[in-house]
Amino acid sequence: REACNLIVRARALGCRGCVRYVEGFSGGGVAAMSFCTTSAVRVNTKDTATLLSDDKFLALEEDIEIVPKFSSDAPVDCVRASIGPFRAHTVTKVPMWAALDMAKLQLCTIEVPYWLHEEELRRMRDDERSKDMAEMFGQVPEHYIEIAFALLTQSSAFSGEARQKNRILYLMRELIESRRNKIIRALKSIDQNTKCFEATNMSAAERSCFRTRTTHIMDTFVELLKSQRVLEKDEDDAEEELTQGQLEDSSTRL
Repeated sequence: REACNLIVRARALGCRGCVRYVEGFSGGGVAAMSFCTTSAVRVNTKDTATLLSDDKFLALEEDIEIVPKFSSDAPVDCVRASIGPFRAHTVTKVPMWAALDMAKLQLCTIEVPYWLHEEELRRMRDDERSKDMAEMFGQVPEHYIEIAFALLTQSSAFSGEARQKNRILYLMRELIESRRNKIIRALKSIDQNTKCFEATNMSAAERSCFRTRTTHIMDTFVELLKSQRVLEKDEDDAEEELTQGQLEDSSTRL
């Protein structure tokens, strides 16, 4: 019962937000998506920072595996769903917000997702850099940036493994940087003839950084095309008036 009360209290804390906005990974000072942090453009009244906050909230709802250190006979009722029951030393899945808060209360240990292991990250990074993937994005979890940031900086998932944690941080920065460069190249390639852009396999945070920029660019091109059409119409009208005037002058002379 005491353990369940602690989880309910943790949920109350989680409702107020238990992770900060992910601007970058510690240890290297490399911004994860630094090119979008100063965007003032809005999509559906939301700027980039607000969109990223929405992504962070959704990431907290992603299920993750934990190993509880206690047992409970009944599930714990929370605002959006119930979690549990739990069996000590038996792997189970809970939302990310619950895993982080339970780990802080030393009620569980968090199982690191398979894609956050060094070998898998190295494979993802190498695939992203390969020539075959030069014009497309490799598959990554929808909220891989937010989840990795939370586990690496706000949990004890890598406690006692400083070297491994540093290698994971390094690989994450390289993976994010490779994908970031593709986004920048895509932004630079957009012109007035661009009708669509391939965004398959972009993660939530990457799409949020990309959306405000692309919608602003496309809106600007639309306005420029409208102005161009108006200018062309004015030129056509002027030419038609000139031709009509010349015909009238010719008729008068005759």
